[in-house]
Amino acid sequence: MAVFQSFVLPPKSVWVCWADNSNYWKVSPMQNSRYSQKAELLEVCWLQIRGTFDTAALDKDTTWSIVCLLKHNDSATGLHTPAEVSVSQKDGTTICSRKVHLNPGSVDLIQQEGEEWLALEVGRFQPAGVSREITFNLLDGTTHWKTGLVFAGVEIRAVST
Repeated sequence: MAVFQSFVLPPKSVWVCWADNSNYWKVSPMQNSRYSQKAELLEVCWLQIRGTFDTAALDKDTTWSIVCLLKHNDSATGLHTPAEVSVSQKDGTTICSRKVHLNPGSVDLIQQEGEEWLALEVGRFQPAGVSREITFNLLDGTTHWKTGLVFAGVEIRAVST
């Protein structure tokens, strides 16, 4: 069995609320990038990105980080209220949860060296201590309109300790 050091789930591989409606999101392929797709937030009031993956191919003794890959376009607005990120097990037990900010300049969005993409860590887990199926969630359920966020996917990364 292959053991991964990292892998990316593109936007079409996770559930993005309203992504199937072109009034709210524009999903398109990316050329000359290590990411295959991007989803551009045109306008939504309920922002949610959720996905589930199987940890079977991950080294059980390694700590893993779930990272959303994001950036902003020039029209980014409405991202000033805290969003919640969480990681949970199949039975719904929360592994970790915290509030983050998605607005441009937020300390929660880390510039990746040599890239235009920002990394938002959703949470960390160790497969040996959790169920085989893991769910991650990013939610800003406030009722004001948000625009200008670009999403390239979710990366599951081995964490150096």
